[in-house]
Amino acid sequence: MSRATVAFGFLLCLLLAAAVNCSAQANCSRTCISQQCETIGIKYGKYCGVGYSGCAGEQPCDDLDACCMDHDNCVDKFGMTHVKCHKRLKNCLTRVQKSGKVGFSSECPFSIAAPTMIRGMDLAILLSQLGDSVHDL
Repeated sequence: MSRATVAFGFLLCLLLAAAVNCSAQANCSRTCISQQCETIGIKYGKYCGVGYSGCAGEQPCDDLDACCMDHDNCVDKFGMTHVKCHKRLKNCLTRVQKSGKVGFSSECPFSIAAPTMIRGMDLAILLSQLGDSVHDL
C-alpha cells in the first residue's frame, strides 16, 4: 500500500470523524446510555464514543464518562490528531478500570467498557502517528 493511499485513508477518516462530531454537538446527550459495549462503536454515558458527546454543562455519568469528557475537551482544544489527548484518556481509563468500581451500567461495567475504549484509543494513536509521518514526507 502506498503512502498516498494511507494518507488519503487517514484524511477520509478525519473528515468523517469531524462530520460526525459536528452533528453530535447539535444532538448532544443529556442521558446516560450504554450501547455496543464490546465494539469500537461503543456509546457510554454522555461523553464516550466516536462522534458522541454530552451537552455543555452536563455532568458525566461516572468516572469513566468523566475521562471521556476530559478527552472531548482536549481534542476540542488541540485537535483530533493530538496524541497526548489520546494517551491521557488511555491513562484515565486504566485508572478507572483498576479502581474496582462498576460504573453506572451493570450491562456495561468498567471491566468491559474500559478495555473497549482503550483499544479504540490505540487505533486513534496509530492513525494520528501515521498522519504525522505522512506530514513529514
